[in-house]
Amino acid sequence: MRTTTRGSRLLALPVLCLLLPLTACGDGDHEDGRDGRSDAAPATMADLRWDIDDAIATADACGTWVVRADIGEQLQVVDVANDRVLLPKVTPPPGSDLEPDDRWLTDGGCVPTPDGPVVVVETQDLFTDIADAPPKLVAGLTPEGEQLWVREEPGQVLGDYDGTGSFLLERLGPEAGHWAVVDARTGATVAEGEGDRTDPDARRPALALARDLVSTLEATVVRLPGWSPYLEGIAAGVDADRVLLAGAGGLSLVRLADAATLWQRGDVSYAAVSAQAADLTTGIVLATDREGHPVGLDLATGATRWTSELERGEVNLADPQVGSGVVVVRDGADIDRQVVLDAATGERLPEPDGTLVVGQELLLLVDDEGRPSSITGDDLR
Repeated sequence: MRTTTRGSRLLALPVLCLLLPLTACGDGDHEDGRDGRSDAAPATMADLRWDIDDAIATADACGTWVVRADIGEQLQVVDVANDRVLLPKVTPPPGSDLEPDDRWLTDGGCVPTPDGPVVVVETQDLFTDIADAPPKLVAGLTPEGEQLWVREEPGQVLGDYDGTGSFLLERLGPEAGHWAVVDARTGATVAEGEGDRTDPDARRPALALARDLVSTLEATVVRLPGWSPYLEGIAAGVDADRVLLAGAGGLSLVRLADAATLWQRGDVSYAAVSAQAADLTTGIVLATDREGHPVGLDLATGATRWTSELERGEVNLADPQVGSGVVVVRDGADIDRQVVLDAATGERLPEPDGTLVVGQELLLLVDDEGRPSSITGDDLR
């Protein structure tokens, strides 16, 4: 499950240390005096303190890695499986005049590819006016820190990392509308163009589904760079091979290789349009029935496995997290509270004592002091 949103990825703080275990970075004895926390770079998850109000929006899960980009903090790459915290450093391309230092701001996310996850990092000097923003560097690194590629971009560029295989770069400010689809593994531009938000005929990518396959704001799925018509419907990614499509005919699962429809249901719809809506652990797709009840569909067949008793309005389905055997949504009356369902059965689980951050291969609980820890679905029962 991708938990970040484009609006939340504005810019986090400085590039300070190499992307490697941080036992040698920072001064472990220095404290900031505000809450007793150390200013030393975190080395393990026990050293982390996250803003619990923004924990979901700022954490991008990719396998057992989490990339966290929050305003005013260093961009963190958390290796959950090995309990390590790493900070990214970008090396400029040959001939570049850009020299990243501790005054630069850093943002980023994690993009799954067939050859493993890629951490994409944007970094640029501090600025106050988006129209005059200085150039930035955009780079792809392995989670362990090897820089795969780097490119220099205009300062108004902002990335969207919710895709698979590739990601989107869009320009804000005076040149708003220019976009590029970039191969996450190589950094090569797959396709680029102009998309006028006010022009209904100007197609613009909305989500990368593979290296050269994107969904658009016009509810179509096309192949780049030729923009050949491929599929119709609002897309949500499942994995590198399949996509969920919502349209006039209801909800369907489609194989990306040949556009074959694997199953279709006319009596259900998306619970929410999100980057991913399926839990691969249990093979469940989160949807809603005609009365607005959350339902769990079998990913392989489309058959209904369970229907929740939760009524429309009891839960807020605008930003679901689906993965690791659970479905996590907001409480309909209090968005600061989470409602947790067992993805396999639809059973409502006890309210967590903290904030859950969900990925396909990890489940984190952020306590009231902002400390994330790795848990399992059994810990929620």
